[in-house]
Amino acid sequence: MIAKGVNLNKYEYASIVKGQTIHGTETDIEIEPGIYDAIEATRLTMIGERRLTDLTEQQKERLVLVKYAATSIESKSTLSVSFEDYMTGKTVASCRSSNSFALTRQKDVDRAIRKLAKRINNIWGR
Repeated sequence: MIAKGVNLNKYEYASIVKGQTIHGTETDIEIEPGIYDAIEATRLTMIGERRLTDLTEQQKERLVLVKYAATSIESKSTLSVSFEDYMTGKTVASCRSSNSFALTRQKDVDRAIRKLAKRINNIWGR
């Protein structure tokens, strides 16, 4: 979902900021590499948390912060990602993915990550 009136073309950079998950579960830690890879496969340039202070004001205006959450129960895993404008704090886009009935929880999470990566690519493209 893209927020009404938002021009996503202005954004060039993304950063997953540690401690900025929506909930903070064990599954969140498992999915972070998949979220990173999914964003890196788009047109956005990933910026590490330690480099945020090195960005110019103009670069910060083109930066989105990435927040994510995961819930996993026996029969279903759901992953959510939101993209927040660095300067305003406004959520400019979000997406989620879920997967059910896999043989193991890990396979469930893996499938949900693949689906989520496709949705992230649909939002940010290349």
